[in-house]
Amino acid sequence: MKRLLPILLLVLTSIPLLAADPWQYGRIGDVHKSVTTKTKAWVVNTPINEDQTSYTVSVHVMDKLLVGNYELTPEESAPPQEWTTNYPVKVQLQGDTMYVRSPMGNVRLHLVQRKTSRLMQPLTPEEKKRLEQMESPAQSLVGFSESSSKPGGDKANPAPAEPAPQPPPVNVGTVTVRSTPYLSEVFVDGDSMGFTPAKINLAPGKHTFRVEKAGYKAWTKEMMVTVGSELTLDASLERK
Repeated sequence: MKRLLPILLLVLTSIPLLAADPWQYGRIGDVHKSVTTKTKAWVVNTPINEDQTSYTVSVHVMDKLLVGNYELTPEESAPPQEWTTNYPVKVQLQGDTMYVRSPMGNVRLHLVQRKTSRLMQPLTPEEKKRLEQMESPAQSLVGFSESSSKPGGDKANPAPAEPAPQPPPVNVGTVTVRSTPYLSEVFVDGDSMGFTPAKINLAPGKHTFRVEKAGYKAWTKEMMVTVGSELTLDASLERK
């Protein structure tokens, strides 16, 4: 029993370190792209090489400069092109992971540096409004929950429970739109319907779907929707 006490104390003292910080306003400092060539295999003394792309993103938060990086994978898309110096974002830290979020896209980075910097330029009311109006994606990464991005979204002050979703009308069809990369914007017949993954109720008839994301070619498809149908579209966007 005595041997277990130090282990229990270590576990209990480590728990607070895993808790996520609240979402904070920030501004992009810099986005840097780097490409390295790695050898995947050898075929008859000939190397088979692969280019690995990684990004380093720095963000000003209050009087701190937070720097993180990550490697580009099929699951992780490149930072939005709009992320130039002073672009407004929301930031959350969870251990050594940094989440950066904006209406144009989200990334998850490994925090590598945290240092004191010049005081960040405050966000304007319009910038804050745009950030607060962002919808939480249905399949968000850890730390991207809506309750953690609003004041009171913790166990001590839980956010109000959302009402149960209502069943779709009986005279429509349902189309679920997914995409690679995710969090791409969906347009139906020219009207924005939010971001992927999205579940959309549509009147019967032929509809035109368009999926877009900065840095990628638009993806389009026409589909016939019937009453009571439950369809799925998987959009795979190509880089420009």
